[in-house]
Amino acid sequence: MTTIGYVFLDVERNALVPLERQRLVIEEYAKTLKLYCDELLVEESYSPAVSLMERKQGALMLKNVNDGDNILVMHAKWVFGNPRNALSLLEILKKKKVSLFCADLEGNVSMPTQKKLVASEGISSLVYQLCNALSFGERGNHGAAIRAGKAKRKKEGKYLGGPVPFGWKVGEDGRLEQDPEQQELIGEMVRLKADRWSYRDIAKKMQNGKGLTLSHEGIRRILLNNSNKSQ
Repeated sequence: MTTIGYVFLDVERNALVPLERQRLVIEEYAKTLKLYCDELLVEESYSPAVSLMERKQGALMLKNVNDGDNILVMHAKWVFGNPRNALSLLEILKKKKVSLFCADLEGNVSMPTQKKLVASEGISSLVYQLCNALSFGERGNHGAAIRAGKAKRKKEGKYLGGPVPFGWKVGEDGRLEQDPEQQELIGEMVRLKADRWSYRDIAKKMQNGKGLTLSHEGIRRILLNNSNKSQ
């Protein structure tokens, strides 16, 4: 069994705690758990928003830990980042049967603990449920934000994305505006169709005379779209 102390030096300096302070807290916390810190890993140059699995020391640590090993950290937020990352990390630790002790939460957040010969979930189940709920809410809020953003752009008359219709282009203000060259081609298609040209013949003329490669179905859609916009 190996016990690893994980020190995180916040590159954004939003929660900067000196290495020596973190080391002392981890070692003192280890004593309360009757553990000895075999190794101290120092992580720096990363934002706390980056998942532990994507950090250099974090990824190495998760790769090397085995069944029965322990990880100690001063603050849970330094290894969890956000609810989604937290859930992924907890799944990895549970699968490997590795205990994650967070001094600020005062407990094992990844594995059930043994107390008086009775297996107890301790705080691990609560942390997992909380992260799951927060992750669900985060996904819901993200979807709501996307929908609200699209509604706002639609109200402002701005382009919502997808293929830009032939004859149009997206302007600097985010709105669709006419493309003069393509509108001129559409005008010629309209005139040819009014003269009873078939869609196939119009497509051939566009290709031979204008270098525009479109199928007869493409011509039909362009003219239909133009007709709808004219109404």
